[in-house]
Amino acid sequence: MMPAMTRYPNLHKAIRLAAKLHKYQDRDGQDPLPYISHPFEVMSNLRYIGGVTDEDMLCAAMLHDTIEECGVDPRVIEEACGKRVRSLVEGLTRQEPPQEVASSLSKDELWALRNRTLLTEIAGMGPDEMTVKLGDRLSNLRQALVTRSGEKLRRYVLQSEDILKIIPESVNPPLWRTIRKTLDEHSS
Repeated sequence: MMPAMTRYPNLHKAIRLAAKLHKYQDRDGQDPLPYISHPFEVMSNLRYIGGVTDEDMLCAAMLHDTIEECGVDPRVIEEACGKRVRSLVEGLTRQEPPQEVASSLSKDELWALRNRTLLTEIAGMGPDEMTVKLGDRLSNLRQALVTRSGEKLRRYVLQSEDILKIIPESVNPPLWRTIRKTLDEHSS
């Protein structure tokens, strides 16, 4: 039963939708947690590290991977949480190279193409999308430091450094600085 009044009514909808869409998905790595743990961490990063109280941004954090990972139609997001949340999630969704291009590239070439595409997409984001991206990167970086090694980890760390060069610290200083600190602790 829902309380008579909640501070974030759409966030409750976003949480239920994300749980439904990510059902039976797991994160990468050895002994992975259910995928839903990731959007919860991104949302928590925004709220408790970044100080974000904007409901649409918190909803976007919960739903940020639903188009990319679940193939959900963006209209479903809009129906549940509104146009702004849909727009934020669409702005956060990675664009993959066409299959005919991807299949003609080596693993290293494909990684380089995907990396360039990601960095270009981030450079074109607005401040709200960049803030959600910082919360997402912090979650992913923390996971990568536990589940990746060797070249995969090195590439992820370098990509994270590049992201901090693109996203100004002023977008969300606490999130940006937490990523910076995490990278510095890793390199020391």
